[in-house]
Amino acid sequence: MTTQMPAGSVPPIRREIVVEADQDTAFEAFTARIGRWWPVAEHSVHGAGSTVELAGGRIVERSAGGETVIWGAVTTWDPPGEVAFTWHPGRGPDRASQVRVTFTESGDQTRVRLEHSGWEVFDDPAGARAEYDQGWPQVLDCYRDAVASVAATGGPAAEPSADTWVALLHQPGPDAPTDGTIFDDPRFAWHVEFLGRMREAGYLVAAGPLPDEPGAGLTVLRLPGAGQADRAMKLATEDDKSVAGGLLAVTVRPWQVLLRA
Repeated sequence: MTTQMPAGSVPPIRREIVVEADQDTAFEAFTARIGRWWPVAEHSVHGAGSTVELAGGRIVERSAGGETVIWGAVTTWDPPGEVAFTWHPGRGPDRASQVRVTFTESGDQTRVRLEHSGWEVFDDPAGARAEYDQGWPQVLDCYRDAVASVAATGGPAAEPSADTWVALLHQPGPDAPTDGTIFDDPRFAWHVEFLGRMREAGYLVAAGPLPDEPGAGLTVLRLPGAGQADRAMKLATEDDKSVAGGLLAVTVRPWQVLLRA
């Protein structure tokens, strides 16, 4: 039998960084754009190919195969100064620790402070703290780099040039209705849900029907980092249940972006 250490006996992790952005941008990048910078290959439940998003008051990971894992739930939401959440990746909510992140503007920069506490929920509190003490600096470095890229290219709407862009051409699939009612088919809701997940993860650039081709549409995705074509393919063919279920067929085309507004 493992004896848990008394509450509060293991001190919180406290990490602080300064990012080259105003307070609003720093907060928005950490929350709404978390899927663009979080290092899922190293720090997630399902590893490479997963997506992560903060939506509906929860932090959610989705694997390339569509499995969903809840990492935590927001407990404080006070933009642009503070966000706090429970934290239990790979564990139940009854075994959650707590993370609090504050954003304090200092001139043209923002000081970001992260505090992770509540180690008593772990079987080995000191061991868990030591592991996270190695992981949080790597995560915050990715966040700082992402914010710096946004600032260097002119603001939140601009993105790093090394991202992977793909165009998804959707057409009626093998099991689509032939009477032109594809958009009324209940399975089309799966496609809408897919687009919503891509938007929440920060990947969706644009999506809509092609008016000159009944039942067809085009979606543009931008995934953070180079070499993400395989991941884009899995998202388009496996995460979108309307494609996996035969309502839609998709052609995934890599796109080289040479000029942006």
